[in-house]
Amino acid sequence: MYTGVGKGWERGMPRMPGVRAIAMTLVGCALLLGVGAGAAQAEETVTITQAGFSPDALGVPTNVFGAATIGSTNLPVPSPITHINVMGPAGLTLNLEGTGTCTAATLENTGPQACSTDSKAGFGGGEGAYEIAHEVIHESFTVDFFLGDNHPGHIELLVYLDGSSPVSIQLVFTAPVIQFPKPYGLGFSLNVPLIKVLPEASDASAISAFFTAGAKNVAYYKTIHGKRKLEHVKGIITPKTCPRGGWPGASEISFEDGSTVKSTTKIPCPKK
Repeated sequence: MYTGVGKGWERGMPRMPGVRAIAMTLVGCALLLGVGAGAAQAEETVTITQAGFSPDALGVPTNVFGAATIGSTNLPVPSPITHINVMGPAGLTLNLEGTGTCTAATLENTGPQACSTDSKAGFGGGEGAYEIAHEVIHESFTVDFFLGDNHPGHIELLVYLDGSSPVSIQLVFTAPVIQFPKPYGLGFSLNVPLIKVLPEASDASAISAFFTAGAKNVAYYKTIHGKRKLEHVKGIITPKTCPRGGWPGASEISFEDGSTVKSTTKIPCPKK
């Protein structure tokens, strides 16, 4: 799907227990589709800094993008995320004809360079943080998204996380695409296990995240009336209509401390 080139992957580093940084990026994905500030009783806060479609029009193949910062009202590091439900607007569709797939085993054993270009679904990154002896340690990360399954009704994303400093981290997570009840539509659900970066460190948390996903530049050959024709993968397609006030989206994010942030948002309708 998306063919933007991400940051270089560092190899030859020892694999260590992963951080919960994938939650950072999937929170970034949740930006576009509905994350807001936490409920009053929650200690976590989420501030959306970017969210939108590009191109921004009705019923067209598009890229989605988002960015956010995550914090806590009373702790130096926000609580780690344990589960995410993200709900997109009704009418958002996927057309994955011409795409390929990759496998979790391929990513785990060889890395993202072993996956075909037509299985690429997006990229992102951000910054995580964790505590060691009351000192907050920051670590940047990048992610690449791939299609693990592109069959309608069984679509699944694979997310490859890479962090290199101060700890080497390479992880693979899965995120099934599901259909939520109206007024929402396509979205995803993800469980995030509690994993430490280092034995003496706290569980890592997200403090910022960004993502881009789509199929703007991916093409494939299709035989039409006996002739091969170059076609572009449509990928994510915006709804054909936009209700007054914008497209609705929602997210429900659960944290290790037991709190849950449930929120809704409206994505502005395209300008005529």
